[in-house]
Amino acid sequence: MNALEKYELEELEASEVLKDESHGWKIDSLESADWAFRKIAALKKANKEIYQLADKERERIAEWETKETQSNQDSIDFFEHKLADYLRELRKNDPKVKIKTPHGTVNTRKQADLWEYRADAVDTLKKLGLTEFIKVTETVNKADFKKAVQVLEDGRVISPDGELIECVKVIPQGEKVIVKSNGDKSR
Repeated sequence: MNALEKYELEELEASEVLKDESHGWKIDSLESADWAFRKIAALKKANKEIYQLADKERERIAEWETKETQSNQDSIDFFEHKLADYLRELRKNDPKVKIKTPHGTVNTRKQADLWEYRADAVDTLKKLGLTEFIKVTETVNKADFKKAVQVLEDGRVISPDGELIECVKVIPQGEKVIVKSNGDKSR
């Protein structure tokens, strides 16, 4: 943040503008509008610096966390591997054996087979006449639909044939005020 931006923030803090909105302060000229834009720009710059600092801190903490937990995870993996080896050794004599202690158990669980489908699976199933296993997703072509229908003042939608379409209603959204200060490069 440069000195001018710092001055803008200091001036804003010293002013009574933000302290009590009931004083009736308002923008009534290009000068006051420009003053507000300068304050917005300085505040956004301050936010950007805060975000950057916070991002650096999060990154630093994540690196610390990874470093601190990695050796623990390596040890956990080592012990789990040794327990699995021991279970496999016991299973040579008894295929249903489990390891059970006061601090944990080791067992196996059957996993579902992984089905791998190639990119041409749909075409192949169609050729084989197995279309009952193919999903077809139907959606409204909204762009073409909007061009083809007529919207009444109350938001009801009329088809090109003049029929009322009950399943669709248009809800007016009005206008939205958009304030852009020069140099807007928000997060």
